[in-house]
Amino acid sequence: MKICAIGPYIGDFEQEITTFRPFARWHSEVIDADRIYLTTHSNRIFLYNWIKKENIFPVYEDLTRDELNQKGYVHKTIQQKDFAILVRKFKNIISDICNCNKKNIIFYNLGYVKNAPACSIYNKLFNPIIIPEIDVDDSSEIVYIPHIKEDKKRADRIYNHLSKKYDCIIVGDMKVHFPDENRVLKQIDYFENCYKYIIKYISKAKAVICPISHWTILCNLQKVPVFSWGKRPGPFRTDGGIYNFSNQKTMTFATDDDTSADNITNMIDYFIGGL
Repeated sequence: MKICAIGPYIGDFEQEITTFRPFARWHSEVIDADRIYLTTHSNRIFLYNWIKKENIFPVYEDLTRDELNQKGYVHKTIQQKDFAILVRKFKNIISDICNCNKKNIIFYNLGYVKNAPACSIYNKLFNPIIIPEIDVDDSSEIVYIPHIKEDKKRADRIYNHLSKKYDCIIVGDMKVHFPDENRVLKQIDYFENCYKYIIKYISKAKAVICPISHWTILCNLQKVPVFSWGKRPGPFRTDGGIYNFSNQKTMTFATDDDTSADNITNMIDYFIGGL
């Protein structure tokens, strides 16, 4: 029996969407394995619908709940030796289930260093996420995801414009501005289902507005209309961008730190008007 094990993954959602999930999908396709096992955060297991649910194991819950310490591929509180313990635990679980020797299990992970070498695009396979079956409030016309990488003052002016002119809500995880307005953070089961809520809200929106980020990638992957702005928009554009995924309803706007909120909101209005 050929067994493939992928993980553990204890990093943030951004790198899970842009690196670990497509890394896992690629290996699932190219490795001719009888069984595939994977371990990641419990609230993101639903992302791996091509793997049997009983073959996906959650990492420690405290690592999942400690969202702000998830940075890139790693978790700030976990050292190399601690990660090695997680790997050993994963191997033991699979060995016990399959009644096999650990050396017969093929393991793949991204490595565990703060500045891990980028995973080649040729070792990634992106596929849409199945929309979760979870109830959300009535869909809003516009979903705004103000990533914390965006200047707070500019984000505030953009949100004021959107909320005055459109039916607009804010969604996102703990790494977006305006937590008091975040529809997802208000959910009592936030830690269990936050990413299910976000993806469901995105899927129901007329358009998503966000600075260029992994949220743009997610919207393109799901073929959701999205407007984004930032310094390097090329990879997200429809004319061959590697993170566009043939999404025809996307628009990116090249900006720098001095670009005014008015310039951005004018382009947002133009984009929404053309939908």
